[in-house]
Amino acid sequence: MYKLVQFFRKYYPIFLFVLLEVLAINFYAGSTSHTRATLVATTGKVTGWIYSVASSVGDYFSLRRDNKVLLERLAAAENRVAMLQSAAVVDTVCADSVQSRYVFATARVVSNSIVHQDNYFIIDKGTDDGIEENMGVLSADGAVVGYVHSCSEGYSACVSVLNRSFSVGGRLGGSEYFGSVYWNGTDPREVILSDIPRYADVAVGDTVRSAYSLRFPSGCLIGTVSSIDSSDDGVYYMLRIRLGARMNALSDVMLVRFTDYDELNGLAGEHFADNAHEGKKE
Repeated sequence: MYKLVQFFRKYYPIFLFVLLEVLAINFYAGSTSHTRATLVATTGKVTGWIYSVASSVGDYFSLRRDNKVLLERLAAAENRVAMLQSAAVVDTVCADSVQSRYVFATARVVSNSIVHQDNYFIIDKGTDDGIEENMGVLSADGAVVGYVHSCSEGYSACVSVLNRSFSVGGRLGGSEYFGSVYWNGTDPREVILSDIPRYADVAVGDTVRSAYSLRFPSGCLIGTVSSIDSSDDGVYYMLRIRLGARMNALSDVMLVRFTDYDELNGLAGEHFADNAHEGKKE
């Protein structure tokens, strides 16, 4: 009781001020019909603004949660589609025992870099979650962003597409021409597609997708042609590709594992475009 009395003694000016304000507002609101209407309108605007802000904040956090759920469902759907595609090429009696050549999973980026010449990012999944080295990493909308380099139990370090040792096979959309896609360490918005012959029909805006890769399924978006140059010997095109993924805004990502990676990499890994720039620094 003594503490309660002391509390009121200490803060009674504040309580008195609030009481007087309430009485003044009540007196003002009851003075005329015009003031009542004005006060109600003003109160409605303030209340509406508060609810709008609260709703926007709630929608933001709900959107992040919903995006994660949708990405997980997409990964599950990709696994199912890959399984059905594998089953379609074998006898239906054996279809139930067929395993897809690709397995999909989801993760969240917890650290990312784009300012160095050899960039990496960290995801919140590791060996305890079934993540393995050399799994391809895609953005939430399916664009190539890197691959898993090393794993701990709970996290994985990934080589970014903005790393000079990164390489992936790239094919021009609508044609059979393909080459090696890599980053030259300059513009974090663009990569290079080399080895496209000069007689190929190429135009700015053409889509480039993954091809002949051990880490990525064929057809994953890499980006679009932003400019066309010639190689030093004049035999090939050197195409600048505007990345399809926003590397400065990575958040939720999807991982893909090629189940035959070890077998094919041991057999003829050097013949795949994934390895064209491994370990090279330009």
